[in-house]
Amino acid sequence: RPDIDGHHNHLNVTTRSMTRINQHQSPNNDNAKSKSTNDDKELTLKHMTFNFSLERISQEQKNDPEILRIRQQLLQKEFDKKNYVIENDVLYKIIQLPRAHTKFKIVFIPLTMQEEVISCYHDHPTAAHFGVNRTWLKVRTVCYWSNMKKSIHDYIRSCEKCAKFNIRRTAPPGHLHPIEYPQGPLELISMDFWGPTPQYSTNGNKYVLIITDYYTKYVIACPLPNNTATSTAKSFVEQFVFKFGIPRRLVTDQGVHFNNELMQNLTMLLGTNHIQTSAYHPQSNGLVERFNATFHPQLSKLYNAELNDWDDYLAPVIYAYNTGEHSTTGYSPFQLMFGRYPILPINHTPATFKFNRPSDYWMKLIKCMNVYRQVASKKILVHQQQSKQRFDKNREDPQYEINDLVFYKVPGHRPKLEERFSGPYTIINKQHPSYTIQNNHSLTSKRVHVSDLKLVYQRHI
Repeated sequence: RPDIDGHHNHLNVTTRSMTRINQHQSPNNDNAKSKSTNDDKELTLKHMTFNFSLERISQEQKNDPEILRIRQQLLQKEFDKKNYVIENDVLYKIIQLPRAHTKFKIVFIPLTMQEEVISCYHDHPTAAHFGVNRTWLKVRTVCYWSNMKKSIHDYIRSCEKCAKFNIRRTAPPGHLHPIEYPQGPLELISMDFWGPTPQYSTNGNKYVLIITDYYTKYVIACPLPNNTATSTAKSFVEQFVFKFGIPRRLVTDQGVHFNNELMQNLTMLLGTNHIQTSAYHPQSNGLVERFNATFHPQLSKLYNAELNDWDDYLAPVIYAYNTGEHSTTGYSPFQLMFGRYPILPINHTPATFKFNRPSDYWMKLIKCMNVYRQVASKKILVHQQQSKQRFDKNREDPQYEINDLVFYKVPGHRPKLEERFSGPYTIINKQHPSYTIQNNHSLTSKRVHVSDLKLVYQRHI
């Protein structure tokens, strides 16, 4: 800094934490952090030395085109000396801070030293990687250059440590993409597991396989002792396919009980298109996830905690849900699935029709189902538009290109001091809002949602 004595031109700081890291290098950390993070650590471990002596500043200013132009204009008296001054062959900027009554001079930093100054006020342990505004408020009181705040913004935006460890203060990116409403039952179904419960029930169950039809919202729930691939495939065939028919499309997450060779062969044999959602993005399978949150409280109100007989009440809870009017479609799931009103316990006078020919019932059913479909489709469309407007409000929707470098949000539970984003990864396939990313070192790939990604910015200062 300009106020450092001429005999002490270097600022050299080694913290105690740096010393401990030097003394205790961990031999097994190459898999926990990316190479780029280790490069940042090596920069931090070095004795961060900054030479901000007036002699060096003066020398660097003589090689800066902008400063040379200002010097020339000052000598020719084309510039007002109220804004700039030259002392001891160093160009200073005269500034007055907001709410201040006096002016003072600060050094005009040449282009070749700007990155070093920002590094001192951002990367150094005494700067602690704070944000743009805090860094700029510090720097602007000691030095100056043109577009200083933009330079600081670009530098911090490209800081890998800040990108990996900072908390997001805005909604995760990515707009809502509603699933197109199917044209009829069994066009699209979703499947997911609920559980496990803390203990086995009296019937020996810990899981529930939930199957939901997107068109009718009809739910089938199968209590199971485990969630293996064999149990999943067997329940799907016996409890759904044999009773209702083969679905055209099946949506599941990427759990091992769904993403396995048995389910692949089964769906191929049935002719069902098996669609798997993005990893760690349950919103992609929102219908069944929402039902899991609905039936759980109802089940908790009925079962006996001492007997742990929750699975005895599972069927009644599902029956109550299927026979009740759904707020989105305006009809009960039972009504849309079977084309008639459910006969409830108090209903002793079921509706009857008089037909002249046996085929008249089929024609009547077709007419009713067409009316149900038209009304339900209109209501679904209105609800989807309202949900999209609420979800997309104040939310960005970035779109990345193949070969872009991105950071990926670390899924699951994260220890306090661990990074929030890992990477960088390279995008190798694009199907917005889903992207396939590849680890640049292990070359493993995975499909993720745009909300879990953050672009890697290149540093151009």
